Amino acid sequence: MTSIDYYNENAKEFIRSTFQADMRELLEQFAAYLPPGARVLDVGCGSGRDCLWFQSQGFDVYAHDASDVLVDHCQEFLGERVICATFEEYQTDLSFDGIWACSSLLHVQRKDLPGILTKYAGFLKPGGAFFMSFKRREEDHKKDGRHFTNMTEDGLAKLISDIPGLILEKIIITSDVRKGREEEGWVSAIAKRTK
Repeated sequence: MTSIDYYNENAKEFIRSTFQADMRELLEQFAAYLPPGARVLDVGCGSGRDCLWFQSQGFDVYAHDASDVLVDHCQEFLGERVICATFEEYQTDLSFDGIWACSSLLHVQRKDLPGILTKYAGFLKPGGAFFMSFKRREEDHKKDGRHFTNMTEDGLAKLISDIPGLILEKIIITSDVRKGREEEGWVSAIAKRTK
């Protein structure tokens, strides 16, 4: 089983367990870097929870996910602005004020992360903000057929420092907001594309 297979087969449960998770703390920190009406790309949008929040703030939202079942769900409120594509497949002629990759890039193999981050950084306007989050662990792991690339604060800072055109703005440490998962730590970063 691959990560995509997992989300296709478990989409209903995944939506149920994540759709109501309160991500406002991180969403608001990210939104502080965006201009009014900003164009935002939600990378690996999952249940679409964060897309709806961005819409509620008046942002111009686009999204993609590799799970066609999750994309079908998100198209109910995003229409054709959400497409089915992997990180490797996704292409666009648009440029964005912000890219939001919440709990999604952690499924990219560590060796492939620099190339994927460089690609997405290229979709940002100069000065645009890039949010990304990873499980806060020393070692990568597998669960239910899914691969997880994990990060420490120093590891995430180093990863971003190696991406041409990105500068680290801040590292944020949080606990999982889902019930029963409070012991799970997360490390997130907001980076900006240099002008």
